[in-house]
Amino acid sequence: MTIVAIRRLLDEIDAQGGPEAARQGRLHLPAEGINEPMNTTMHAAQAANPDQLPVGKLLAWGDAHLDPDIQDQAARARAALAGLRNRYAADQELTAITTEAQQLEKRLAELRAREAELAPAPAKKKRAPVTRDYDTRTVRAWADANGVDCPRVGQIPKRVLDAWRASLPQSA
Repeated sequence: MTIVAIRRLLDEIDAQGGPEAARQGRLHLPAEGINEPMNTTMHAAQAANPDQLPVGKLLAWGDAHLDPDIQDQAARARAALAGLRNRYAADQELTAITTEAQQLEKRLAELRAREAELAPAPAKKKRAPVTRDYDTRTVRAWADANGVDCPRVGQIPKRVLDAWRASLPQSA
C-alpha cells in the first residue's frame, strides 16, 4: 500500500460524501487493481499476508461481507481514513504557512535593514531655549553684593534663586 493509493482512496471517499457517507454505508469504492467483481472471501495468498492487501480492496471486501460487524468496521475505517486525510492536509497546509511566514519575516527584516541604510539620519532634536523669569547676571551680581556663594558659570543653584527672590520687594 502506498500513500498515493491512500490519497486516491480518501479522495474517492470525499467525492462520495466523506465520513458521513462511510458511516451510513453509502460508499462504493473501486477495488484497486482488480477487474473481477468482489466477493466475501479473500484469496489464499492475501489471507496469508493481509498487510499486502490494498486498502481499497480490503474496504470493498468489508462492504460486501455478510457480517454487519465487518461492514461497520469497513465504514469506521473509511471514516478514520477520511479523518487522517483531513488532518494530513491540515498539517501540510500549516507547514506551508509556517514556512512562508518564516520566509516573509526574513524578507521583511532584509527590507527594514535596507530601508535603514537608505533613510537619512534623523535630525537632532534642538533643545528648547530655557525661559527664565530672571537675568543670570543680575542674580550673580546680587549674590556677590550680599555675600551669597554662587558659581560664576553654569546654572544658578535653587537656594541662591530662592534667596534672591525673597529679597525682591513684594508686589501688591
